[in-house]
Amino acid sequence: MTLKKILLPWMLIVLFTASCFADSIRISQVDSSSLLLNQNIKLYISATDDSGEPLTELEQSDFKIFESINQKLFKTVPEITGFRSGVNYTDGVNFLLLIDNSESMYWTLEGKKTEIEADRRITIARQAVKSFLSSMKNPNDNVGIALYNSYFTLLSKPSNELKTVITSLDSIKRPTGDAIYSEIYGSVKLAVKEFDLFKGRKAIIILSDGVNNPSYSHTNKINQQFGAKNVSYQESIQELQLEGISLYVVYFGMKSDKKDRHLKTIAEQSGGMTFDAYNQNQLNRVYPQIMDQIQKEYIITYKATMEPADRKYVKVDYSDGSQKRSVTRYYISSSVFGNPIKGFNPLQLILVLLAICLLWLLSRMRFEKQRKKPSIEVLNAGAGKLSTQVLTLGGEQTVIGSSPSADMTIAGLPAVEENHATVVFNPKDNTYALKGSGKMMVNNQVVSTKVLEPGDLINIDGMTMIFDEGSETENNK
Repeated sequence: MTLKKILLPWMLIVLFTASCFADSIRISQVDSSSLLLNQNIKLYISATDDSGEPLTELEQSDFKIFESINQKLFKTVPEITGFRSGVNYTDGVNFLLLIDNSESMYWTLEGKKTEIEADRRITIARQAVKSFLSSMKNPNDNVGIALYNSYFTLLSKPSNELKTVITSLDSIKRPTGDAIYSEIYGSVKLAVKEFDLFKGRKAIIILSDGVNNPSYSHTNKINQQFGAKNVSYQESIQELQLEGISLYVVYFGMKSDKKDRHLKTIAEQSGGMTFDAYNQNQLNRVYPQIMDQIQKEYIITYKATMEPADRKYVKVDYSDGSQKRSVTRYYISSSVFGNPIKGFNPLQLILVLLAICLLWLLSRMRFEKQRKKPSIEVLNAGAGKLSTQVLTLGGEQTVIGSSPSADMTIAGLPAVEENHATVVFNPKDNTYALKGSGKMMVNNQVVSTKVLEPGDLINIDGMTMIFDEGSETENNK
């Protein structure tokens, strides 16, 4: 036997052990909401052993924090301003349980069709979720329920009224017709929007028994929620990261079942994890295990570095004396106010407050109407190229996007989708509403739907437009 053959098994063991250690620490959530006010970043850190059990009684000295603007040169952060554990229990956690309700969930665990209710995967999943909800005793926790198949359906918004949430599970019905497929990535994007009014720790737990299987690929019919396109998994990652929400994935079914390979990537890049459950008992244990991990996370608050950048990378090193573990994530920062000034000056706070007031006043500002007919006028095209500077709103629907067939075609902006936004006219109350699947802002607020008012400022990937209701519309009211 050669030396190479002798050493190879030991090398594999060492590599496997190292990978286990690397996976035992995660930045599960980055909260940058205080960055502008006091330069603070809050990290939610999950530290677990090789079996997934949370590591307790860790101290601030066990961690080191670094930042980088290019993911290459990392600098030690100026100051760690806070270190806490158990806060997620006292403050509560905001959950959304996203459950697969596609056709295959009405089969047995072995993947066979059945008319016996108790043998169906959906029945087992419902029982596991009910058991988990019944075990939740913290009044500060909020939990909601949503389903996905060809469509995303919210059964109950995140709430601490657990009896109402549990009751909503009884309304689950088997999908029919074109609803039998699985829009995983698009449903995750819509699930993120249910956390708009929540602060603190936020997490989505998705149960899946298959792969992303959009209805449009099979029916060639436009999906009323997702349109005539397939939502990419990268879009799900982006939404989760921008809103600071981690995704936990529960693969439910047989070991031989095909799993969606991108779900693991989405979970890892959003700060979550993946779990396998092959039977009722294993599924019953998964939800409490995720809850236990989140409740025992550590929160580290630190002062961000001074270098301006749109995106900053934060690295956390953890050492227990014998092993070192490291993890890196990025967060979206802003250099709109320029470089931070070293040392505190009361004038800084005054200037920041003044800037906030000016932004608020700008968002409330209404411009004079200059046109007779309702229209949208481009104020600043940025890097985009337009088919028209002024878009007159004449029909029931007016489409804005990158498609050549759009009423306003925007070229040169990669983030703009083919049918990015649609202005819909409501003849009953004589109003126009902006709707869209692409990212857009109205008066500095991210929206998916907004009834437009005169002077509303619309921003699509840096392009600024203004809505004018027109004098003819006003006279007809």
